[in-house]
Amino acid sequence: MQSRETLIRVSAAMVAVLLGTAGAAAPPAPLQVGRGERLLVIAPHPDDETIGTGGLIQRVHANGGEVRIVLVTAGDGFVEAVAHETLSPRPRPSAFIAYGERRVREARAALRLLAPDHARLELLGFPDGGLDDLLQAHWWRTRPERSRTTLATNPPYDRDALEPDVKYDGDDLRRELERVISETRPTIVALPDPIDRHADHRAAGLFTLLALADWAEHRSREDMPQLLAYLVHWPGWPPGWDAPSARACGPAALELPADAVHEGGQRVALILSEEERATKEAALQRHGTQVAATGAFVTAFLCGTEPYTVLQPAEMNRVAQMIEKGVEPLPPKRTPRRHQGGR
Repeated sequence: MQSRETLIRVSAAMVAVLLGTAGAAAPPAPLQVGRGERLLVIAPHPDDETIGTGGLIQRVHANGGEVRIVLVTAGDGFVEAVAHETLSPRPRPSAFIAYGERRVREARAALRLLAPDHARLELLGFPDGGLDDLLQAHWWRTRPERSRTTLATNPPYDRDALEPDVKYDGDDLRRELERVISETRPTIVALPDPIDRHADHRAAGLFTLLALADWAEHRSREDMPQLLAYLVHWPGWPPGWDAPSARACGPAALELPADAVHEGGQRVALILSEEERATKEAALQRHGTQVAATGAFVTAFLCGTEPYTVLQPAEMNRVAQMIEKGVEPLPPKRTPRRHQGGR
C-alpha cells in the first residue's frame, strides 16, 4: 500500500471530493438482500449499528445470512452524559470506562433482538471523539493518541476489546479493520458514510475504505462486497427530530438529504416490514443511555425505510490515490454540539 505520511492531510479534502452536486440524486431503488449474505457492519459508536442498519441486520439474518458488527469505539467520550450521571463536572477516567462498558452491553442486548443467532459483535475500543485525529496527527505507533476521557493510549477494555494491545494510531486501526474484513469475507459492508458531518463517523468511513482498498489488492473483482454507506449526522436531518413533539415516523419513508450526494453513488432504500420496524424500535430501546440522552434524535430514524448510498469500488481507490498525492486540507466543518463525542 502507499506511503502513509500524507494521511494527515486527507480527511476534510476527501469529504469535499466525495460530495457530488445537490440535485443530482435520483429516487432510491429498493434494496434487495439475497440468501446467505455475510454482512459486516462498521459502527463508530454503540447504537449506530441499530440506528443505521437495524433493519438490514434483521433481513440478512432472516434470509439465512451471517452478521458481524464491529464497534470502532465504546462510546466512552460522551462527556455531558457521564457528568450528568456522576454529578461531577470532571468525571474520573474510570467513570468513562464504566460508561463505555455499559454501552457495549447495551449493543449486545440490542443485537440479541435483531439477530438472535449467527451474529457477532466485537469491540475495537479506539478513542471516542478522536478517530479523526488518527487521520490527522496520530498515524504511527510511535505517536499514539491519548483519549481525552479515559486517558488511555490503547483500549482499556481487556474483557471486551478484540485486541487490547493495539495502540491508538491510524495504522493500527486500518490493520484491525483489514483483518476483520479478511476474516469475514463479507458480501455486504455497511459503513459510516464518509461525508457524515460527525468527525468520528466520517473518519470511520474513510478508514473502512482504506482497509477495503488494502484488502482488495489481492482479490478478484468478484470477491468485492457491496458497499452500503449509512448516514446519521447531517444538518436538519433526520426530518423533524428537533420538533417539540418528535416521534417515530412509522411506515413513512426516510429519505437522505437532497444535498448529501455522492459523486457516482446510487441511492437505495430497504423497505421494512411492520415487524422489522417494531423490532428495530425495541432494539433501540436497549440503548438506554442514548435514548435517555438523545431520545428524540434516535427515535426519528424509526421509519419505514433505511436509506443507503451504494458506493462503487472506485471509491476505495480514490481514497488511496488522494493519500498518495497528499491533497491539501479544506477547513473542517464544525459538528453541532449535540453530536460531539459519544454519539
